[in-house]
Amino acid sequence: MEPASNQEGDSSVGNSALRSAVEDVCILFHTSIRTLVQDYKKDFGRQLYVTPTSYLELIYTYKELLGAQRSAVDQLRQRYQVGLEKLLAAEGEVSVMKQELVDLQPKLIETGKEVVETLIVVDAQTKEAAAKKQVVQGEEAIASEKAAAAKAIKDECEAELAVAMPMLESALAALNTLTKADITEVRSMKNPPGPVKVTMEAVCQLLNVKPKKVNDPANPTKKVDDYWTPSQALLGDSTFMTQLQDYDKNNIPPACITAVRPYLDKPEFLPDTVKKASKAAYGLCCWVRAMESYDKVAKVVAPKKAALEKSEAEYATLMEG
Repeated sequence: MEPASNQEGDSSVGNSALRSAVEDVCILFHTSIRTLVQDYKKDFGRQLYVTPTSYLELIYTYKELLGAQRSAVDQLRQRYQVGLEKLLAAEGEVSVMKQELVDLQPKLIETGKEVVETLIVVDAQTKEAAAKKQVVQGEEAIASEKAAAAKAIKDECEAELAVAMPMLESALAALNTLTKADITEVRSMKNPPGPVKVTMEAVCQLLNVKPKKVNDPANPTKKVDDYWTPSQALLGDSTFMTQLQDYDKNNIPPACITAVRPYLDKPEFLPDTVKKASKAAYGLCCWVRAMESYDKVAKVVAPKKAALEKSEAEYATLMEG
């Protein structure tokens, strides 16, 4: 039987002597298995067949194993060559650096002299700095007192604001829960409940929305303020929620605060009462109360903030000096 490697002109096996040995082993495997097949038939009564295809598969399996091993060896050899090249390159670089060190030797000696001269200058400057340090320590003590005073004022301001901020944050959170449908629901009320009307009046006061003059139902000869019609227009404004969320709480006109405070004592303006009448009105009620509370605290904190800015300015001046 002619080996498959010869038939296909394959050169995956090395020299002719090695190929001849491999061919002999493959032939031995193939002929031996035929004998084993006969023994298997005698012992178990089952016929197995050894065909030329079996021989070819043996050859192909050997070729695959040989190719894998050669690939692994080639890879290791390539790594070795790359490593060797890097070592040779490093050796050349080391030689260059050695020469550079030799060339730098005179400069190093000169630099050493300059260092000695510099140390003399530094010693003189150190003595001068020690004298200035005493002056600085005195100024530092004054600066520390200014800083402590500023911190005390700042802590006091933060404590005052801490009272109003939770209410303000809660009110803004309530506003964020309102949807367009909630606002539309309030706007579409023909005859709104008392808590809803009072709430919208308070919102109009803070937003400086003027009422409409209408005939007094009890006395048609007199005019009374009607806030519901302007409120409906306000609720229909696409920027209504933005106006509330971006409201300048730090610069609320005093007239608006004065106008809104009487509403705080009205029973129909209590948050729980408003909440029963309308979810949207409840959020607006909380917002009005939060703005009034923040303004009250802000007016107390304002002089303290001015004192804080003055104290911080004095501290900055000391630090710059």
